[in-house]
Amino acid sequence: MTRIILFLIFALAVAVRLINFQESLYFGYDEARDAFDSQNIYLKGDLKISGPPASAFRGINHGPVYLYFIGPLFLLGGGNPYFVSVVFRFINALGVLLLFWLVRIYFDKKTALISALLFALSFEQYQYAIFTGNPALSNVFWIVLFLGAGLVYKYEEKKKLGLFLMFLGASSIAQFDLILSYAFLTLILLLFLLKRKLKGIRFRDWLKIVFLGLIPVYSYPIAEIKNNFLGIKTLMSAALDRTSILGKDQSIGEIILKNYAGLFNDNVFKFNLSVGVSVVLLVGIILLLLYKAKSNYLSYFIVVWIFSLSFLLFTRGFVPYYSYAGVGIGVIVGTSVLLAWLYKKSLPLFLLALALIVFSNLPRIYLQSKKGLIVDIKAQPKMLLSDEIKLIEETYKYANGRGFTIRVTSMPYKIQTVWAYLYNQYGYKKYNYWPYLETGNVLGYPGVFPVPKLGTTCVRFLIREPVRGIPEILINNDVKEENQFSKLVQEEKIGDFVLQIREALDKNCHSQKGQL
Repeated sequence: MTRIILFLIFALAVAVRLINFQESLYFGYDEARDAFDSQNIYLKGDLKISGPPASAFRGINHGPVYLYFIGPLFLLGGGNPYFVSVVFRFINALGVLLLFWLVRIYFDKKTALISALLFALSFEQYQYAIFTGNPALSNVFWIVLFLGAGLVYKYEEKKKLGLFLMFLGASSIAQFDLILSYAFLTLILLLFLLKRKLKGIRFRDWLKIVFLGLIPVYSYPIAEIKNNFLGIKTLMSAALDRTSILGKDQSIGEIILKNYAGLFNDNVFKFNLSVGVSVVLLVGIILLLLYKAKSNYLSYFIVVWIFSLSFLLFTRGFVPYYSYAGVGIGVIVGTSVLLAWLYKKSLPLFLLALALIVFSNLPRIYLQSKKGLIVDIKAQPKMLLSDEIKLIEETYKYANGRGFTIRVTSMPYKIQTVWAYLYNQYGYKKYNYWPYLETGNVLGYPGVFPVPKLGTTCVRFLIREPVRGIPEILINNDVKEENQFSKLVQEEKIGDFVLQIREALDKNCHSQKGQL
């Protein structure tokens, strides 16, 4: 019976992650850049020792394994981001099975099933499921880290396997998202709590386990040596710079409390009016876990999981949403322990609490699915692939076989990467020709458009991306510049994109098709 229920929960998780599938996929600059870079590894032999940038500071990058992982997915899917997204959603849904295994080791079947259900319906987990970015993969490896700790504590014969999984989990978390390297501090704390269980492991076994478990992070020292320790120098410079990144009247403690409330809101129940209510309930869960720890030592580990977020105090206020990817799963487990306790005390109260959690998360997931990733993850929201494809189709439809030119107000400004990828994937492959890009290709960024050899094309388009994050002066400047070349014929709104259909002012314009 347990297997049937677990399978149904897994199926529910997959179904939830596929809600408004086409409309929910975000495809912005980071996604286009990674799509180019990951495929070039295999198509051009352009091997990477560093992954996507981890900050605005040059030399600080995530690990490259993410690019090596998504490259074959793009190639198998013919370059289609939707194929990659399906795989990411499925991987996240598999967290249901991993979490069930973990919680069953720590507590019991009932608590494990509740945890699996909350994971399946978690708003935060839905966001990481539709996020085809490196933090989404870090998220799941938190389960691996704590699963290993449970095996070490509970099973003598699986102690070495558990220890290996602990090191593999922490190093994989850091590989996929550099800021989550504080997972190693969590690992050290868990090893301290497990010190009695670790007695008897031979030194040579320790060497093998640590060496193999840390393989995912070996790319970092290799990259540092090759780049003359640029990343370390940059990090040291940032550490010595005492300039505060906090907003006015903000404190690090307030930010941490707000994010703890966010962990509860996005994984359990959203309280719109009060951060305090969420924090109080979370404190209640922690106190229950500490009480349970008197009879079940593993409860301490879940407290450690939840408190992992506190390590971000060392960042002096830099706490973006993805910097605690995976910590919310600890909150899910803690809440499940509370619900299991409530089940024993009062079945009606348990059902009421479970219903509130379900109806807090599902409507949020459905509404957000039409908007893609939240602003906390992407500063420029609603860069939805479905709208981008519609926009591209409109340009070819209006051009009606003629060559055309596009000008794009984009973020990053005047960088061709997003539209070069999209016009190749959804334009050139179907219509066998490219548009020209008015502002030209910026060297050093992936993707290219053909360079015009004549004057302007007769058909022109001004494309404006969702404007959040784009200064208004740049938006107005692009319109003014384009007015010097063309006149507005028609303007369309596609999602949060604006498409201006224009005709050239130059009487000697042409209709030559763009080719690379």
